[in-house]
Amino acid sequence: MRYLSKIYVSVAAIVCALTSTMPVTAETVSQKQASKIAETFFNAAYGQYMTAPKYVWNGRQLTTDRLFSPFYVYNHPKGGFVIVAADSKAYPILGYSKTNKFDKDKLTEDERNLLKKYAHEIELIRYDSRVPERAVAAWQNIPLHINKALNNPYDTPEYLALDDDARESLEAIDRRNSSIMMPSAVEFEIYNPEMYRDYTLDDVTAPAEEVPFEFFESFLADIAEEERSRLAALDEIISPSKPVVSILGGAHFSVRFPGNIRMATLYSLQGMKVMERYYKDTDTVNIDLSSLPSGFYVMMSLGEDGHVYGIKLYR
Repeated sequence: MRYLSKIYVSVAAIVCALTSTMPVTAETVSQKQASKIAETFFNAAYGQYMTAPKYVWNGRQLTTDRLFSPFYVYNHPKGGFVIVAADSKAYPILGYSKTNKFDKDKLTEDERNLLKKYAHEIELIRYDSRVPERAVAAWQNIPLHINKALNNPYDTPEYLALDDDARESLEAIDRRNSSIMMPSAVEFEIYNPEMYRDYTLDDVTAPAEEVPFEFFESFLADIAEEERSRLAALDEIISPSKPVVSILGGAHFSVRFPGNIRMATLYSLQGMKVMERYYKDTDTVNIDLSSLPSGFYVMMSLGEDGHVYGIKLYR
């Protein structure tokens, strides 16, 4: 008992050091901070001091243009894994197993879709003005959050709100991997996969009129395709489908987006927020980097339609 008491006291000391630096507003969680949380998790899970877990993946390729890490995944030499969120507006622990190790190359489609859901939620929560009270409370008391995740993982509002099909799908992933995966990375419903499907010309064009002769049908199809290509090229100039960056000189940039922009946030490559601007009724953003040190910066922008754009700029 004395040995376990020393563990809990030490864990509390580590967490106090972590949470004292965790602000209420959204902040990027560093890999160093996540490593401490992962170590604290495994110490609590096994009830004794454990060797340091190994960092294995950050899910970067699941986010817009692979610019940010949405979470960190750690495997433990003894067995098991834990997923730690990379943003303080999301829940700290997103999933874990005390037996199986994580291998991103062996993910099933359902498992990858769940992790992609986490990534999009964490990406979008950065731009949400609401205060995630439950997530904030979790970051301020990591030991309590870990204890709940280990002992009552399904006793959460997000899990209780699932319909029967979603609950069965989540529990099937858990059974397959001897794991516990959270139904959501955040406490707000901000990501709907149906809004992010890929669209094709079939979504916006009517079926071609039938022509009784094969030659004329092929000829008309070629003409229609040429016209679509011409209009698409013209439309790309008038209304671009991707952000268009213009270098104005003197570390000044103008960025034109496909639609109106609500917010733009500039980060250093170390994940530090260096600038944040809000916009209304405009599709063009002017950025001045002249006062910043030389180097690369990442601008994450949120459109009025909810679309997130990632752009890399060089000062």
